[in-house]
Amino acid sequence: MKILDALFVYHLVENGRVAWHGRYHSHGYNEYELHFFLEGAGTFLCGKTRYVIEPEKFFLTAPGEFHSIIPNVTAKPITYYAILFFCMPEDAELFYLISEVFKKRTQGIKVSSVNRLHFDEITKLFRSEDAALIKAAEFALQSLVFRVYRQSGLACIAECNELNPEVVEKKRNCGHVHVTRALNIMQKNVRKNLAIDELARVLALSTEHFIRIFRAEIKLTPYQYMLRLKIEGASGLLISTTKSVGEIAEWFGFENQFHFSRCFKKCTGIPPLEYRKTYLQGADFNSALDGLNGLN
Repeated sequence: MKILDALFVYHLVENGRVAWHGRYHSHGYNEYELHFFLEGAGTFLCGKTRYVIEPEKFFLTAPGEFHSIIPNVTAKPITYYAILFFCMPEDAELFYLISEVFKKRTQGIKVSSVNRLHFDEITKLFRSEDAALIKAAEFALQSLVFRVYRQSGLACIAECNELNPEVVEKKRNCGHVHVTRALNIMQKNVRKNLAIDELARVLALSTEHFIRIFRAEIKLTPYQYMLRLKIEGASGLLISTTKSVGEIAEWFGFENQFHFSRCFKKCTGIPPLEYRKTYLQGADFNSALDGLNGLN
């Protein structure tokens, strides 16, 4: 597997970005594209089939398969990850898995929101320009694909788990339902500063028990996960808008710009302005739009 491109698109609303990211297009020989939607409403057009875009929906498109993202501009804007990769000749098992997925028309599957952390890591590793880290991103992506689709390619892991009484019981014991509710509340209130004890109260749990079951399933504390959500959103604004660091800090409810910059560097390894300079995505759609305008 070779990753060709990896993007994080935060709140797809501006006209130029919609025209570029939402264009009807396909990819070349042995090139596949993953889309993982985090929030928003709209339609994912794949060939002649329309799929409803919902949070935690996972799509895989085949080579030559035309697809497009059509936002519902009257609803919440769309946020998603997109990763384009090439399936190498030596990737026999991966190629077989993907072939079975398309044979069974397994599209628009629902996966755990925890996967956003994996997509975030893969995207940052790929865009590091370090050969070793890019290779790590490719291994991580291949692992993610195998986790989402069973080796037979017949169903997504989440769907199979629902049919397995032992797994269902394990989920119940570890507080899976409570954690899922907590994740949904956090994602809908990412701009707010949610108090952990208040979130636990909403879930009818003690704060200690809530933190314990959350950490057991997500491998992060609720505070750490909420901070990651804020930094994820902030990184999207940094690379796709001209908002100042101070405006972004205020947008996501940080105490001040200094506090935001400190948290951002702790999560990403680099300060906000350096991140913007390194990962700026403005040219991707602007240059393409210039080309399209030249054809009119």
